[in-house]
Amino acid sequence: MDTKLHMEQDLPFQYRQWRLERIGQVLVACCLIAALLGLFGHHPLASITHQTADGRLSINYDRFARIESTSDVRLKLEPRKDGNGVVRVWLDQEYLDSFQLTSLSPTPLRVETHKRGRTFVFQSDGSRFTVRLSIQFQAVGTVHGSVRVDDGDALAVTQFVWP
Repeated sequence: MDTKLHMEQDLPFQYRQWRLERIGQVLVACCLIAALLGLFGHHPLASITHQTADGRLSINYDRFARIESTSDVRLKLEPRKDGNGVVRVWLDQEYLDSFQLTSLSPTPLRVETHKRGRTFVFQSDGSRFTVRLSIQFQAVGTVHGSVRVDDGDALAVTQFVWP
């Protein structure tokens, strides 16, 4: 008794299927690598630090954030040597419009509102100190802004907000 199994083959379909599987595997691998590099959340490689030429302002923030999740911006400030310990930190309006400030530590002496931004005035003992802003982004996309201390150079801030 001779029984032969007869199966139809569709080789072009099979080749397309294999190609799609490989593309899917590459996409999954790329997503995993991006996640490990911090593209989707908090990770050491996802944060960035900028510093002014005179070293009076240093800013550290996450390059990537999620909408409505809390993100921290840390400013290291050094008062002027000839000053009385008062430090003025200016944030431009474009940057301020992109988020809601949930907390600010330490509490500033006062906040001055200007046409193109807001200035937070801090009192220090004359030594370097850190200001921590906890923010919640309100829109998806790329966020641009500027931060400066007293009348110094402005540092550019660029962040991407995921949905």
